[in-house]
Amino acid sequence: MMVLVSTSNAVSQIYPSAGTAWVLTGNQQAATAPHLQQQFNSATAVSQWEDSHADISIGGHYRQYKANKIIQLGYMYSQKLDWQMGKKEQQLRHWMTEKQQDYESLFLHFQDDTQFEIPNNQHGAHTPLYGMPEFVAVQQASTLSQQGQITRIRMPMQQGLALKNNQSLYLFSSEKLTGLDIELSGEQLEHANMIITHATQDISTNTLEYGWKPLLKQPLSTILTSRWSLPTSWPRVAIAAPLSAQLGGHLNIKHARFFVLKITFNNLATDATLTKIRLPSWYQWSEKSNKHFVTIPGWDPINDNNNDGYIDDREYQQRLNRHASARLPYQARLIPLGRMWNEMSALCYVNLFSADNRTLLSNYLQQHWHQRGYQGAYNDSLYRVPNRTQFPTTQGGKILELQLPVRQAGSFYWQSLSAFNQHLQHINSQAWIGANISDLNLFSQPDLQPLVAGFNFFVREDYIHPSLGLSQQRGLLQRWEHFLLSAQGKRSVLMAHMRKGGKVRWQGHSQTNWQHDQTTNLAIFYLLNNPPLDFYQQWNQSFYYSSKNTRVDNYFQPGIPNNVAYQPTAMLQQDIGNPIPAPANYPAIEYVDSANNTIASSTDTQITLNKQTLPITPSHWFYLYRKSALTLPWQTTAPQEAVIARQYQQGLILYYTDLKGKNKQFSELASITLELPGRYRRLNANGSLSDVISTITLTGYQGIILVPAPQSL
Repeated sequence: MMVLVSTSNAVSQIYPSAGTAWVLTGNQQAATAPHLQQQFNSATAVSQWEDSHADISIGGHYRQYKANKIIQLGYMYSQKLDWQMGKKEQQLRHWMTEKQQDYESLFLHFQDDTQFEIPNNQHGAHTPLYGMPEFVAVQQASTLSQQGQITRIRMPMQQGLALKNNQSLYLFSSEKLTGLDIELSGEQLEHANMIITHATQDISTNTLEYGWKPLLKQPLSTILTSRWSLPTSWPRVAIAAPLSAQLGGHLNIKHARFFVLKITFNNLATDATLTKIRLPSWYQWSEKSNKHFVTIPGWDPINDNNNDGYIDDREYQQRLNRHASARLPYQARLIPLGRMWNEMSALCYVNLFSADNRTLLSNYLQQHWHQRGYQGAYNDSLYRVPNRTQFPTTQGGKILELQLPVRQAGSFYWQSLSAFNQHLQHINSQAWIGANISDLNLFSQPDLQPLVAGFNFFVREDYIHPSLGLSQQRGLLQRWEHFLLSAQGKRSVLMAHMRKGGKVRWQGHSQTNWQHDQTTNLAIFYLLNNPPLDFYQQWNQSFYYSSKNTRVDNYFQPGIPNNVAYQPTAMLQQDIGNPIPAPANYPAIEYVDSANNTIASSTDTQITLNKQTLPITPSHWFYLYRKSALTLPWQTTAPQEAVIARQYQQGLILYYTDLKGKNKQFSELASITLELPGRYRRLNANGSLSDVISTITLTGYQGIILVPAPQSL
């Protein structure tokens, strides 16, 4: 009989009372700090250490060392593909071509011309979305004995390119093009001309001069605006291995195929210089009242009379939907211009409403994970879906495939994304299917609730910091949603940062400050921990992850591998067992919603939200101390300050905080001395234990871990 074991139970924890994780490992370096140079004398030594000091590694890589102990999880952006075709896009298009399916059916499109405001930024500026060719190469002059070498021209062009007579440029594009804008400088151009042809067969180093068909011939001038109608047949062609390896980039990818143009300059009397080569924009840009707007043209199949995927001039003049002006379907793709990542971003939203697309994408992920040795992956940009935030439309906005305005599409898209992820879990019950939701509460927004079923683990990137308050937005008393997720068997990576207050943030990178905040963050994690579902990771004040060495601006000592420096390894080695109910006679803690209304208690096993009763894991938090504001008898409110406590089988966790958190004055001035519910030893940052104590003095935003002292005879 086959027994399926859940991935939760399959994780053997490195540390006795806490799961641990790395996020975005990579770029490992040998330590330069003197006391660690022998132990970490190479990048491989750092990788080996990481392999044996955490349970899971998310989104990173081990290039110097083949990790075999740690569970490795990759990235997956299921809701997007790139306009510029990389490994994933080429593989998908290859499969679809084999099945005679249209690659464009993978995407969502606007049915009508759609205008929306964009931030004033340069996202996508170095991509075809803004007219930048993907890949351009130049052929050097040939000799009688051999053909001229082809070399890549970096885009955007930083300096002019001197052209020789009969010299050729090659332009590689993921999609068909209808024109080019070229600028030249030089004298005596009037007798010269430019011939643009397109490749009709695969390109090899021996057949570069064959298989080309003309698109246009044009006299040269300093400014060339070249336009053409698409040929009846324009195939994507493969590039021979020697040539693609020589040029590198996107060309050197398995199954890579491109639409290729050859641009030849003839009858040059003197040298000319190429100063610019651009693609014509299919977007309209405008500005009004210091706001920037873009219009994405709509694609409506009713305008394509012959169903060839192209609106020629005749069809354009006769189109039935006059509000759809795209000539090619890709021009109408849903692309959140101005709301991507950087100048190289060109993401296109995927049509996840199609069951065929979901199957195709899941097949790719399964193959990719197997090749890379991954046991799953996580989505790092869950909130980036087609909705009113990504597309604040002022005109148009109807999605062709959904027949709904994009402003209303968010909840439906999250449902389809959840369905896709549930399909992944169905075909591979052992796969880790995750998302980065930071400190987002999935249960407080009805539109987001389908996501709970779609994922079996969550990365909480900004969940813990060393000045976390009680009841500010998403304060501790609103962390009940974490215990809701655990009651449903969902795993969580709880990440701790130094960026929102604490000794390091307010007083600098001293060893004392780092040890104080690391101890506090670990104590907060133990307040939230649900073994074996939860995993801890400590980081500094940034979101720029790697395994590089520390610097003077992100730790008290430079030259230490980041994960070695930040993980509180010595404290994690202390076995405190599992959480247990509070000792007698201490008040339970009441959770609140975003309006600070009480909704449940830390001892409850059920909670009612949105007219649904859901199971919740009791946290068994209790107040060791609380100071409440003066209120009228019928009013209740969260304490102005409190010591929240949680008992473990062999430990007691305490955290002293105030109502709103992130208060530097509270950190520096607040202090309280309390009787403990027994005799304990304090766990120090270096893993040692203090003398036996029965009282404790805590300062503002201080968390500590206590270990019960043996009972005296």
